Amino acid sequence: MRICYYDLLGVDRQATSLDIKKAYRQQALIWHPDKNGDRVQEATERFALIQEAYEVLSDPQERSWYDGHRDSILRGEDANSQKDSSAGTTAEDLMRYFSISEFKGYDDNPKGFYNVYRSLFERLAKEEEEAFRNDLNMEDDTKYRPYPAFGNADTPFIENVRDFYNAWLNFSTVKSFIWMDKWRLSDAPNRIVRRAMEKENKKARDTAKKEYNDVVKSLAQYIRKRDPRVKAYVEEEQRRKEAAAAELKARQQRKKQEMQAMIDQYEEPEWAKVDELEEEGQIDEEEYYEEEQDFFCVVCDKSYKSEKQFVSHEKSKKHLDNLERLREEMLADEANFEFGTTDPVDDLVEQIQEVDLTVENDAIPNKKKKKKNKKKIPNFGYEEDLNFI
Repeated sequence: MRICYYDLLGVDRQATSLDIKKAYRQQALIWHPDKNGDRVQEATERFALIQEAYEVLSDPQERSWYDGHRDSILRGEDANSQKDSSAGTTAEDLMRYFSISEFKGYDDNPKGFYNVYRSLFERLAKEEEEAFRNDLNMEDDTKYRPYPAFGNADTPFIENVRDFYNAWLNFSTVKSFIWMDKWRLSDAPNRIVRRAMEKENKKARDTAKKEYNDVVKSLAQYIRKRDPRVKAYVEEEQRRKEAAAAELKARQQRKKQEMQAMIDQYEEPEWAKVDELEEEGQIDEEEYYEEEQDFFCVVCDKSYKSEKQFVSHEKSKKHLDNLERLREEMLADEANFEFGTTDPVDDLVEQIQEVDLTVENDAIPNKKKKKKNKKKIPNFGYEEDLNFI
């Protein structure tokens, strides 16, 4: 008679994870073999069942599975005494294997972990192969892919064990589940009733097939979690990752130290040193060059950054008015000067226009930095004649 996991721990089915943990500690103290010297065998078996119960109920996924199939697991192999023999191993048959009481120890003994589950999955694989061969809808050239063997305690994880669990964790049966039909189609009185029967039969088959697939995959997951070979591989991988991380950290530290040593030993070469005076002279020359590139209007006493702005200014009304005003001022002063035979006002106007054209032709339309504008004093060509002022 199987015992319910909740009864083993002495909690109800609505118990929280904290309640289950407390109950497990209490039961473990009571049934620990070291505290039961007069009944060591009984205490050992009971203690193992308590550990199994806590391991299942403390995992939310496994607890949900156990709650949904609790009655079937407790009934065990007594549930299907009148089943169809063509069904082979059913979902109800597999329920008994969701317990550590089904095997004795993690070894290769007849009742050991490896022998019990190796025999079970060999039987399941054989049933799948027979169902594949008997399927009339299967194409003749389709080949059956056998399932990997479970192996024994010495089977390497990478070569066999991993393939075994990958195959059964993605299991999908090829059994027809025709024994789940509710109706015999030959009893249908007409075509409409026959179609309704087919629909119900298909629904019953699909339901049973889905349940069977879920049970087999859950059993593979249950076994994988307890397989010593898997645990050993996981631990080895963890150690390998930790060692690789430590090695990477040490390598980075060494590289950092080497770079720091190179920095400490570095000396600036002579050719890379720059004389401050030369640098200042270069900067002054550049500033002078940039200042020389400004566009300056001698009539309006203004400077511009680009040739486009300067040309636009020359066409503006303001510039033309200033030019005309300058002309009138020079004509007004004509009586106070004697320049010879030529008209001095006309010569001055010509000089102003030549200066404007010279500035326009010599302009370099490049972008410059913002510098303080230096005004240029116009040279009209009459310095010698105006010295008397």
